[in-house]
Amino acid sequence: MPVIQHDFSKFKVGAIDVTALKRNTDRTALGLIAPATESVDDAVVVEHSAEPIKKMEDIMRISRYFIERGKYRDNMLFIVGINFGLRVSDLRQLRFSSIINENFTFKETFPVFEIKTRNTRAKKKNRYVTVNAAVVDAVTLFLEHTPGVTLSDYMFRSNSNHGGNLNRPLDSWSIDRILKGAARDLGLTMRVSTHSLRKTFGYHQMVMGGNESRTLLLLQKMFNHSSPAQTLAYIGITDEEITEAYKRLNLGSTENYLVDSRVVEKEADVG
Repeated sequence: MPVIQHDFSKFKVGAIDVTALKRNTDRTALGLIAPATESVDDAVVVEHSAEPIKKMEDIMRISRYFIERGKYRDNMLFIVGINFGLRVSDLRQLRFSSIINENFTFKETFPVFEIKTRNTRAKKKNRYVTVNAAVVDAVTLFLEHTPGVTLSDYMFRSNSNHGGNLNRPLDSWSIDRILKGAARDLGLTMRVSTHSLRKTFGYHQMVMGGNESRTLLLLQKMFNHSSPAQTLAYIGITDEEITEAYKRLNLGSTENYLVDSRVVEKEADVG
């Protein structure tokens, strides 16, 4: 298959660097394009769906953001959320007694009767969640800086009880505000909401499992999804694969996917 050669000579005006066409650079400064002269209305749907936090660096930045500001409850909320993979409706209802025994040791696993699936599953059953080291560290850090906590307290207790010292959990709106505020202050570009906690759990479980089918089926069961495709789309794997498929193709470029191909045609054996 012949390799298509492009003639970029017509773009060589003055000192313009033609290779800049392949870089994410300022084409206005290079004299290649001018600002818009009229309003442009793109007919696209504005997306509001939450995204998982895919970079480990961003996860650590969010955790440090809360800790450095003394927001140990919010750090605990974030760490527990991304490690348990629960819906926010179940996450906010957790009490310290959910994960800590009466002798004040951490449980290895604990049951959750998920709110959303209580009325949808024919057979009622609990989901079992495991307490890992990251959760232990975040909870311990909170307890070290928060006196007077009891096992019956909600883990993510609301501070806006008008001085009544009431044992009430954060509402979903407040959790969403906390996460969005951290993302905004850190300059994160992904769409963050309460669903990002659960999606982050699923995304990293899938990546950690090497994208194996068994991990996918496990997540499908944990999330109570109707198909593996729904799970992949939910945790953002499908979007990544679609983007990568576009990037790899490069038809009409000297860097197309066939350049390094080693496909050869063999003559058939004559018997």
